Amino acid sequence: GTKDTLEIPYITSDSLTLALLSQELGKNIGKAKFPSHISKTILYGHPSDSVLKRMMQVSDNFLAEQLLITCAAARWDTLNTQKVRTYVLDSLLNGLQQPPRWVDGSGLSRYNLFTPQSMVHVLLKMYREIPKKRLFSFFAIGGVSGTLENWYPGDPNPYVYAKTGSLGNNHCLSGYLLTKSGKTLVFSFMNNHFRLPSRRVKQRMQKVLKVLRDNY
Repeated sequence: GTKDTLEIPYITSDSLTLALLSQELGKNIGKAKFPSHISKTILYGHPSDSVLKRMMQVSDNFLAEQLLITCAAARWDTLNTQKVRTYVLDSLLNGLQQPPRWVDGSGLSRYNLFTPQSMVHVLLKMYREIPKKRLFSFFAIGGVSGTLENWYPGDPNPYVYAKTGSLGNNHCLSGYLLTKSGKTLVFSFMNNHFRLPSRRVKQRMQKVLKVLRDNY
């Protein structure tokens, strides 16, 4: 049958790029020749943590996809995100009991299929490998920042550090919950195919998370 996704490539060439630049800038642009023996140096920009915070706290999907592409370029010198996804699943996350279907890095596709158990597996792995203070700084904070600024407020201290995931008729929240007894709970809350306003779903989630906070 006919695919429901179309790919129309934008084919580039040196001559086309030079012509477009010349036309746009109103200048004659030429192509320089650099000797192949000249060493190349990577110029790093922002610290990685600031980029991760931006991606996680405001749910920047396009930045997430760009980082996946950057990982491919850094490891294999190619802009092939499939290589990164295969490597992560086969090497870094080979302990997943419920292997996901992962088709992009941004989460904007309904083709991505991850279970709550898979999300908890990743969150636990991060919790064990990254210092708590640094790890929690990546996430939106309930009642304080990012996509959770208006939800899950503390009483009075923040107790939810998590990442949202929303599409039409779907809303998910995965992260860490600090209980009043001092425990840290790892959770993944997924809601799909609902026809209520998402606010109603979030209100119910908020009640459940408060019960967990107060009783565990």
